[in-house]
Amino acid sequence: MKRFIVQFAIVCFSFLVLIRMADAAMPTPMKNTYIHDFANVLSTSVKEELNHYSEQLDKGTGAEIMVVTVESIHGQDPKMYATKMIRSWGIGNAQKNNGVLLLATFGQGEGNNDVVIAVGQGLEGALPDGKLGRILDTAFYPNASAGNIDQAFKATYAEVFQIVAEEYNWEEETPTNSAEEEEMPTWMIIVLVVIVLVFYSIISNGGGRGPRSGGRGGYPGGFGGGFGSRGSGGGGFGGFGGGSSAGGGASRKF
Repeated sequence: MKRFIVQFAIVCFSFLVLIRMADAAMPTPMKNTYIHDFANVLSTSVKEELNHYSEQLDKGTGAEIMVVTVESIHGQDPKMYATKMIRSWGIGNAQKNNGVLLLATFGQGEGNNDVVIAVGQGLEGALPDGKLGRILDTAFYPNASAGNIDQAFKATYAEVFQIVAEEYNWEEETPTNSAEEEEMPTWMIIVLVVIVLVFYSIISNGGGRGPRSGGRGGYPGGFGGGFGSRGSGGGGFGGFGGGSSAGGGASRKF
């Protein structure tokens, strides 16, 4: 009996040590940001953009979307690790439990890295496991597999953001999940318009070889479209409210 008690005590002690080691392996959240790129895989512009949207969403609804990249989760189960991070960091509102965590690892090598979307209990209805799995399959995996990590996070984030915004009837600016090209400078637009007009004029005049039979066409009616500016980098930060999670979420290898 005495031997059994000693063995049981050793097992319990070892278990506690493993828990402490796991907790110690979890990084500490940085201040004044919703984007924690510990693996250093995201561009500055993407981090600023996603942080801006998370800040606005937090201010408008109280929901928090965090993005975290790490080198390793030290052999732990991805979903369990993400759930513990939501609890440890207090992601989301303490009363509403409406935090979302997009977590990815980058130290295991292609095909062995993990990506997880974990949610607090308050958003499990809007973001059930099946829907999160489809988002990872259609938004994250194709882009990450092609080596476009920035777009993988942008597309995934945009999908999650839209759902959370709809849940709270948030109708302010929202990110897009499509690849965005840099806006064309105004002077280049003017040059292209002039080139098109000159080319159209030459064609309409038969290439400068005298008048053609038939009427002479006019210029195109208009050039629309509009090039809007996009917000960047957030200022203030609401802090971690203390939300919790019951383990809802989805994970994939990439």
